[in-house]
Amino acid sequence: MSYHSLTVTTKLLHWLVGFTMLGLITVGFYMVNLEVWALYPIHKAIGVLALLLIIPRAIYRIKNGFPAPIEGMTVTMQKLAHSAHWLLLLGTLLMPISGMLYSGFGGYGIDVFGLTLVSKNIMNGEVVPINESIFIIAKNAHSLIGYGLSALILAHIAAAFKHHLIDKDATLTRMLSRS
Repeated sequence: MSYHSLTVTTKLLHWLVGFTMLGLITVGFYMVNLEVWALYPIHKAIGVLALLLIIPRAIYRIKNGFPAPIEGMTVTMQKLAHSAHWLLLLGTLLMPISGMLYSGFGGYGIDVFGLTLVSKNIMNGEVVPINESIFIIAKNAHSLIGYGLSALILAHIAAAFKHHLIDKDATLTRMLSRS
């Protein structure tokens, strides 16, 4: 079976973005479900900083295309994998963007570890949305993208293990190896 090696850049950006998004999504679910509001400033700051990894990864992926599929994959599986990779890339871009729109237009501001990018909008001691329509759309989008991206990430991980354990091909190996 043919082994299509991946560049160091491909692997590095994949793992950095992957672990960053997994961490942010995990913390996001934790905050919302257990109402741990104290984590929001850290979640938002890391989400903004994540774009510093996600945007270069998206540009790199668009410029260089996706890695060639492993030899022996059916055309249907290749199309499914290609679609999933595009959705993962789009989801990782839209997740922090929707979060920033949600926070910024919701009047909560955007602060990155002490650096204020968008000030809070406080009137009479209350946070007031700057644009309620954008705030509501972005809030709902952030939640829906979070669930969709979570499902895609789980499917992506499951597919990697399926390739490794059942198909016994180099899909996972090429993402983990040095060569």
